[in-house]
Amino acid sequence: MLNILLIEDEFIIAKDIKTLLGKNNYAEVDIAKNYQTALTYYLQNNYHLIISDINLNSHKDGIDIIEEFSKIKKTPVVYLTAYSDKDIIKRAEKTMPFAFILKPYNNNQLIATINLALLNFKKDINNINKSEENTVKLNLLTSREKEILIVLSSGKLSKEIAELLNISTNTVEQHKKNIRKKLNLKTVGELINFTLSTRLFELR
Repeated sequence: MLNILLIEDEFIIAKDIKTLLGKNNYAEVDIAKNYQTALTYYLQNNYHLIISDINLNSHKDGIDIIEEFSKIKKTPVVYLTAYSDKDIIKRAEKTMPFAFILKPYNNNQLIATINLALLNFKKDINNINKSEENTVKLNLLTSREKEILIVLSSGKLSKEIAELLNISTNTVEQHKKNIRKKLNLKTVGELINFTLSTRLFELR
């Protein structure tokens, strides 16, 4: 199960995200509505990911908080924002987030973005080089197969993938069989290494 720190001052949005990510034991979410609470959580726990709203009704906004947290330890970040203001985005980009999600967000988009952020982070810390050859091979896969490949590479089992994507376990297994055949790969480890070496994250 993932451990996620959600920095969000709007109660309804925070509750909705916590409920969504808590389904099928996908993630345990700690909610912080301001800098001090977020800092306390961050110092006491190891999080796989931070989801932070940019605009907080506080003396520090989400970007300020992430700037400070990045000096403590490196954790992948996904920003939530209701704004597409270029100056705000430019300022946020300096903190090296893995993605921006504009409100109102789509539930499937949120989960897909989290999975991509985690994979990108894994790629960075393992210093895995991109392979254009493998990126081209992605064209052999359907959109659903790419989606399953992403979730599979984040460490999920077939049953968990099925629950997350609302399909049967048998369907997941069939897709995995097709993916292995198309890519000529046999093990889950090979599939994960393949995924991390592609530009799949940038092509979505």
